[in-house]
Amino acid sequence: MKKLYILLGSVVLIFGLFGVLWMSAYNGYVAKNNDVIEKRGNVYATLSARYEKISAFIDAIEGANATVLGYLETIMDAREAFADAIASGNLSNINDTITELDSTFITLVSYMEDNPSSYNTVNLYAGFMSEFSASTNAVVYAITQYNTSVTGHNNHIQMFPNNLFVGSNGTYEAFELTNYNTPLPTFN
Repeated sequence: MKKLYILLGSVVLIFGLFGVLWMSAYNGYVAKNNDVIEKRGNVYATLSARYEKISAFIDAIEGANATVLGYLETIMDAREAFADAIASGNLSNINDTITELDSTFITLVSYMEDNPSSYNTVNLYAGFMSEFSASTNAVVYAITQYNTSVTGHNNHIQMFPNNLFVGSNGTYEAFELTNYNTPLPTFN
């Protein structure tokens, strides 16, 4: 009878340990997954705020030459696609529009840096460049925070024993910072 109690106690202990491990893995997964979702929203919010500054800039440079207007129209079209992708929740389209927006945005800024005399006022150029720099810093910070959350989430679901309980949940991809860490192109 004593052996039966020991056996039952061992079984209860094993199931209790299994339950605690499962709850810990699942609760950690939920917390990390929610953190990734929040940080991704922060990235989209900072990108959206950055692109909205372009609208104000467009109003200020109505007389700009055709090259600049072409860049601005591309950015506005891509910005609309970005807003539509966010509204539909299509992550693939969001990431594609981010790449298009940022590459065109960088090209426009590079052109403006190399041709500041093309604008009516130096203050317009200087103001836009300071806004560009500040908004780029905000975007880089949001992306860095998102990538840190993604790493924490992915590590959590891939580590033993968590992988036994929540390993079937998908991992997230980190954002690339390619447009933020490269030198700006020059125009002659």
